[in-house]
Amino acid sequence: MQTQKNPKRVVVVGDVHGQFDPFVKILRHAKLIDGQNNWCGGHDRLVQMGDIFDRGPFSRKVDDLLDTIQQQAKTAGGEVVRLVGNHELEPLLSNFVISGFSKEEAQFMREKMTRQVLCGDLRAAYAYKGYLFTHAGVTHKLYRIFKMQLDEPSSNNLAVLINLIFKESIKHEFFKHPIFNISIHRKGVNRFGGIFWEDLDDLVSSYPASPVWQIVGHTQVVHIVVDKTARIIPVDVGLHRKLQYLVLDETGVPKIVDVPDDQPAEN
Repeated sequence: MQTQKNPKRVVVVGDVHGQFDPFVKILRHAKLIDGQNNWCGGHDRLVQMGDIFDRGPFSRKVDDLLDTIQQQAKTAGGEVVRLVGNHELEPLLSNFVISGFSKEEAQFMREKMTRQVLCGDLRAAYAYKGYLFTHAGVTHKLYRIFKMQLDEPSSNNLAVLINLIFKESIKHEFFKHPIFNISIHRKGVNRFGGIFWEDLDDLVSSYPASPVWQIVGHTQVVHIVVDKTARIIPVDVGLHRKLQYLVLDETGVPKIVDVPDDQPAEN
């Protein structure tokens, strides 16, 4: 296995929801996979923001592809970062309603994802060049909680802390930390949600401006926007309706990329 190097590009793709062909089109357009769907991205890095399950028809196919290219990228010196969304979290909590799977298949996926969380192949957070990546975002309330535990609440330190909390919660099947909160807008009991369930409007309104730049999925937007006021970049455009992704270069400068309608999918 080659040692991972600093990537020249980080490619960020929002919620997939079983849309296999659109996902393949994006990865091919970004030159991360070849015509046989094998990793060809070298030292580049893919960050997938979670919610690969449910709604679309090919959740398992998307999961299998990510499993394959994650291992291939490691060998090539690149990386595939897979975040957990609420549609992965719920099966991990043994709530199979929003997974789109039968009970037996959902139980299998729960056991598989639990192993992946514990070995680090699935994460709750990621950081790169000052950006904090979580599925639905860290609200001001959560940020204050984390800040009390950190000498320096940088994006890197926040990601390390969040992943530690998440991994320990999965290991001990104890899900009382506020990262798991569901807001009242999602029929929960909390004013603001945690990193898996918060809606974009509530995330933005919880701050004057986010202390760290955040990249989030979860809430579908018309197109990717670099919101310099809120310091938040939402990337869930709904792959069933739009093919768009975000690229961060080696200095961290964001670029929004549209995929042409005639981009080929599977051969």
